[in-house]
Amino acid sequence: MPHRGDHVIGKILRLLREIRIHPAYLLIPITLSLCTAAFEGIGMGLLIPILNGFLQKSFAFLLSAPYIGPLAQKLPASFLNNDRLLFGLLLAGFIVVFILKNIFRFLCVVSVGFFAERSLHHLRKALFGKYLSFGKLFFDRTNVGHHTMLLTDFSFQALRPLQTIDSFINALFSLIVYLVVLLMISWKLTLIALPLFVLLHYAIRTMILTIRHHSLELTQRGSEMGKKSVEILSTIPLVKSYRTEHQEQRQYAHISNEKASLDFRVRSLQALILPLQEVITLLVASSIFIGAIVWFGREQIASAPALVVYFYIVLNASSKFGTLSGFRGTLAVASGPLNEVLSIFAEQGKFFVRGGSSTFPGLKSTIEFCNLSFGYMDEREVLKNISFRIQRGQMVAIVGPTGAGKSSLISLLMRYYDCPPGSIFIDGTDVRSFTLDSYIKHIALVSQDTLLIHDTLRNNIAYGLTDVSDAVVREAVDRARLSELVASMPQGLDTLIGDRGVKLSGGEKQRVSIARALLKQSEILILDEATSSLDSRTEKLIQDAIDEAVHERTAIVIAHRLSTIQHANRIVVMDEGRVVEEGTLQELLDRKGLFFTLWEEQKF
Repeated sequence: MPHRGDHVIGKILRLLREIRIHPAYLLIPITLSLCTAAFEGIGMGLLIPILNGFLQKSFAFLLSAPYIGPLAQKLPASFLNNDRLLFGLLLAGFIVVFILKNIFRFLCVVSVGFFAERSLHHLRKALFGKYLSFGKLFFDRTNVGHHTMLLTDFSFQALRPLQTIDSFINALFSLIVYLVVLLMISWKLTLIALPLFVLLHYAIRTMILTIRHHSLELTQRGSEMGKKSVEILSTIPLVKSYRTEHQEQRQYAHISNEKASLDFRVRSLQALILPLQEVITLLVASSIFIGAIVWFGREQIASAPALVVYFYIVLNASSKFGTLSGFRGTLAVASGPLNEVLSIFAEQGKFFVRGGSSTFPGLKSTIEFCNLSFGYMDEREVLKNISFRIQRGQMVAIVGPTGAGKSSLISLLMRYYDCPPGSIFIDGTDVRSFTLDSYIKHIALVSQDTLLIHDTLRNNIAYGLTDVSDAVVREAVDRARLSELVASMPQGLDTLIGDRGVKLSGGEKQRVSIARALLKQSEILILDEATSSLDSRTEKLIQDAIDEAVHERTAIVIAHRLSTIQHANRIVVMDEGRVVEEGTLQELLDRKGLFFTLWEEQKF
C-alpha cells in the first residue's frame, strides 16, 4: 500500500500537469543536488586521511590507502617525501571540494526557487482563468470569500512542498552518499546503526498523520474566515443599520481563534520533529558506539580518526533524515489546500455555459422563445413553457409582479445560465450554437444592479472595449446625460469612482451603466429596470437618452414603472414563471387582466 505522502506527491504532479508545468524541469535541481551530495561525500572522505596524517604526523600511509592511494602514487616524488606538501594538498582539495559543494547547493536552491515561483504564478493564473470560465450558477451556489482564500492562501500552501523540495532532494542523495561512506569505514557498525533510522521513522510517523488531519481542519477554518470577512465587509451598511458590529466581531474572533489554535498545534508538531529525532539519534548513536566497542573492540571497527568522522556522519545523517521527515510534514500540511485547489480543476459542478462553433452575424429578423422551461438545479422551475417572439427593430416590454421570472428570462438570453436545447432561437438558429464572443458582442445590458469597478469613470464607461477615442466616450457621456457630472469631478473622466462606484449616487451609477451600453453600440439592447434608481427629473433625462438609444435597435425592457413603457411595440406580461398576457398597451388595458390591475395600482 503506497504511503500517504506519495499520494500527496501524486496530487502535486497532477496539479503541475493541469497548469502545464512539466515535472521534467525538476531534473535540473535533481542533477545539481546529486553533484552537491557527491562533493559532500568526497569531502567527508578526505577528512579521514587528513585527521590520520595529522595525528600520526606522517602521510606515508597515503600510498597504500584505499581509493586515494592510486591517485597519490601519480604525484611527483617531491610531494610524496614532504608531509607538509601532502597535508597542504589534502587540505586544499578539501577546501575546493567544500566550495564546489556549496556552489552546486546554491545553484540547486536558485533553480528550485525559480521553478516553485513560476509554478505558483502559473497556478494562480490558471485558477483565475478557471473561475472566469465557470457559469454564473457556480458563483450563486458558492462563497466568494472561499475563492479569495483559495487564490491567495491555499494556492501557495498547495505548492509549498516545491519551495522546500531542494532540501528533500539534497537530503535524500546525501543519505545515499553517507551510507556508502559509512559502509566503507565500517560495514559492521553500519549494520548496527541502520535500525536507528527505522526507529526515527516510526517516532515521527504518528506526528505526520496528526499534522495531516489538522491540515484539513485548517483549510476549513481558513475558508470560513475568508467567507466571513468578505461577507461582512461587503455588507457594511447592513451591519451598521442593525448595530451588529460586536456580534460579527465575536463570530470572526471565534473562527480566527480556532484557526490560530490549529496553526499553533501544527507548528508545534513540526517544530518537535527535529529535536525529537536529534535526541533519539544522540541516545541511540551513543549506545551503538559503546556497545560496538565492547562487542568488537575498537581496533576491529576502525581507526580513531575514522570513528570521529563516522560519528560526525551519523549526526549529519540524522539531520538529513530530519529534513526528509520535515518534508513529509510539509506534504501533510499541504494536503488540505491541495484538495481544495484540485477541486477547482475538476469539471463537476462548475455549470459551464459553452458556446457553439457558429459566428453570430447579428439579428436579422426575430428572437424567439419556444416552450422555455428553466429551474436553478434542484429548485422549482422559475420559467414554465415561455413562448413569444421579438421582431427586429421592435421595443418589447416584459412586465409582471416581483418573482414572475423576468430577470431569469434575461439571464438566459444573456447566456449567464445554459438554457435547454431548442428553447431560444435567433433567426431560426438555436442560441446555443453561437460562439459566446460573437453573440455577446451584439448585446448590451443595462441592469438594475449597476456593476462598477474601482477605476476611473472613463474606464468604467469603456469597460471591455479597446481603442475607444476620447470623442466617442464623450459622445456617450452626453447622450447618457453625464456631462454635468463629469464637469463637476476634479479629474473629469479620469476621476476614480471608488470601490463599486461608492463615490457616485444611485442615479449617477445608472447613467454610467447606460453610457457603457450606448458606447458598445450593440444592436440588441436589454434594459432591466434601467430607471429604477432615478428621481423624476433624472428619469426624464434618461428616458430621453433611452428613447434615442433604442431607435432602430431591438430593445427588451423590463420595468416596474409601467409609465416608462408606453411607447413599447408589444408588452409581455408574466406571472409565476408563465406568460399570461401579450399585446399592445391599449389591447392589454382593454382586456382588463393582470396588466390592467398592475396599471391601476400604479396610477395611485
